Amino acid sequence: AFPSFPPLPQQTARAEAVTASPTIGGINKQIANVEAWPGIENLEPMFELKLSVDAMTAGIVADSKNYPYIKKRLDKFFKGSILSEKNFYFGVGLQYMNDIKYTSGELPNYVVMDKQARYDALELTMKNLEGLKSVLGKDGADAGIIEGYAKDSRAALASWFAMIPTNELKAVEELFVHVKKADVNRDGRLSDDELASLSVEEQQVWKKRVDKFG
Repeated sequence: AFPSFPPLPQQTARAEAVTASPTIGGINKQIANVEAWPGIENLEPMFELKLSVDAMTAGIVADSKNYPYIKKRLDKFFKGSILSEKNFYFGVGLQYMNDIKYTSGELPNYVVMDKQARYDALELTMKNLEGLKSVLGKDGADAGIIEGYAKDSRAALASWFAMIPTNELKAVEELFVHVKKADVNRDGRLSDDELASLSVEEQQVWKKRVDKFG
């Protein structure tokens, strides 16, 4: 499946700015040294979430008429308790973090701090999304508060991605773009013929992604 929050109309310079490429400025903010990163297939669902949150924030900033639509999508995102989209993405993020292989000589305290920073960023993302859902459900809610929750959720998730190297982000972005292009019938899944349009390497990565996450 592709992003949960399809792009909304973007009518202002600010809205366009927040939907720029999700790649995070090339600044590596990780705390501990990493020997090996999880496969790109493990990062791709989180990249979809980031695109969704970026699009949602753009919609909030662009026009208050988008509020009801975004509230509906957030209701769906949190619906289902254990089987909710929220728990799916939180679980994917945690699994990615747990699969990071740190260098053998790294100080244990740095590893703990690194893991905690990643967890905090992910948790803060979800808390702000839930706060946004709640405030959107209130009559006469202040636009500044609504935008604040949206921007804070985007910033928190951006900080999670900022701890991942640029080359990893570029690879997952390219995979997403190529898969999106290959999905000719726009059903969110790749048939064998559509899959064949990807490079051999990307086919293997995408198959792993589908086998693991659907």
